Amino acid sequence: MNSVKIRNLSYKYASAAEAIFSGINLDFEEGWSCVTGINGSGKSTLLKLISKELKSEKGMITGNDLVVYCAQNTEFAPLELEEFMMTYTKEAYKLRDLLKVKDEWLGTWDVLSHGERKRLQLAVALASDSDVLMVDEPTNHLDTHSQSIVTEALKSYKGVGILVSHDRTLLDALSKHTVMIKAGEILKYRSTFSLAGQAYDETLSHKKKVLSEQEHELKKLAKAVQVQREKVSLAKKKFSKKGVGRFDSSLKEKINGAILTGKDKNDGQVLQRTLTKQRQLSQNMGKLSKEYATGIIFEGKIAKHNFPISIEKSCINLFESTRLCFPRLSVDVGQKVGLSGENGVGKSSFITHFMQMMDYEHDYLYISQEITDRQAALLFEELKHLDSDKKGELFTLVQRLGSDAKALLNSTVPSPGEMRKLLIAQGLLQQPSLIILDEPTNHMDLESIELLESSLKEYKGALLFITHDKTFLENLSTKQWLFQKSEPQCYTVEELL
Repeated sequence: MNSVKIRNLSYKYASAAEAIFSGINLDFEEGWSCVTGINGSGKSTLLKLISKELKSEKGMITGNDLVVYCAQNTEFAPLELEEFMMTYTKEAYKLRDLLKVKDEWLGTWDVLSHGERKRLQLAVALASDSDVLMVDEPTNHLDTHSQSIVTEALKSYKGVGILVSHDRTLLDALSKHTVMIKAGEILKYRSTFSLAGQAYDETLSHKKKVLSEQEHELKKLAKAVQVQREKVSLAKKKFSKKGVGRFDSSLKEKINGAILTGKDKNDGQVLQRTLTKQRQLSQNMGKLSKEYATGIIFEGKIAKHNFPISIEKSCINLFESTRLCFPRLSVDVGQKVGLSGENGVGKSSFITHFMQMMDYEHDYLYISQEITDRQAALLFEELKHLDSDKKGELFTLVQRLGSDAKALLNSTVPSPGEMRKLLIAQGLLQQPSLIILDEPTNHMDLESIELLESSLKEYKGALLFITHDKTFLENLSTKQWLFQKSEPQCYTVEELL
């Protein structure tokens, strides 16, 4: 039976102040194991270490000779794409059919939707010879139908599967084991994600109880330390020869006798033991999970005179002879419009058209569904030039979206989820009256998705967002624009109230 074994593994990015992993031990057996944790906790780093894209400083990994790593980024086509598309074996045909890959996709990577790219990326990965297959956020960009296609395709894999995802349905459909990265700890459960989550919640509840008890004990120790300090102070005065008469040899002999028998050391030793216990208790408390204030409060004034924002009835060309036609559509202040529909029906193209048709008076924040390496580099360069107050505000927002702002500040290789939070936080500092988000939950961990959702609910301006996350769509939208195919070469938009 194949397995991946990790022993005493440590890793630290050169630019980081602290190691992201220190002395971890972990086994991955055949079947699918899911890896979960907040953005920046080290999920993608762990996959890169197993795939040998990164080299560990200490420790060893075995069983990772034939590894295929399917990264979450879809900016670039897989190197083996052309070979796969030109292979006509039974297995290749089966994979192309399973993932609904079309022959005409070869050579068209730049014009494919991110969902189509993801399916093609996964097909190439599954076709590769491997003992270990690692997939990072495989359902990003995918509509519900495509998510089902990907789930069935991944179920067909027979080796050691390692899955990083925020898709709860996929996690429970695939995972036999669950690995959670929590506050620097690696926790493994021999169960699906949902059952592992229940077990962790029980553990967390116990930790909170212990924390409360330790806080109470620490307060008692603080009082005890004060009492012992006072005793030590009195003892020093009692055994001091200062003030004893020059010729009072009798009292001097009594003090010397007390010192020789160790009576003066007793209170000092009690104090040291109490201080040691206090220090150990403080260290134990520090190992418990930190809880930060979360959620964003929007304090800026919304320019209501800019609304409603409307675009007239029209048709736009998508590609080749395919068109997207829509009625007159508008968004008013306070409205949250969710755009939904299958991959490739023109949602992102519509958003581009919508922004082009807007009056430039409108102050708005737009974040695309994928953040390129160049965008990430430019963003970090901009951060360097922010004054301390603005930088403080920015990282407070990032922290309130569920990331460790201090660790992010010290990193030059943030995860895609952290980059998305940085861009959202940077945009919110401008206090926009309109926010446009294309797949905002992509790459984000589950906790961060819930925090973003609750924050956007409180936002008083207008919101347009594209999403395939059904729960996010239903919880947030006040109305929806549904994109669907009406004719072979024509897509349409229907407004649902």
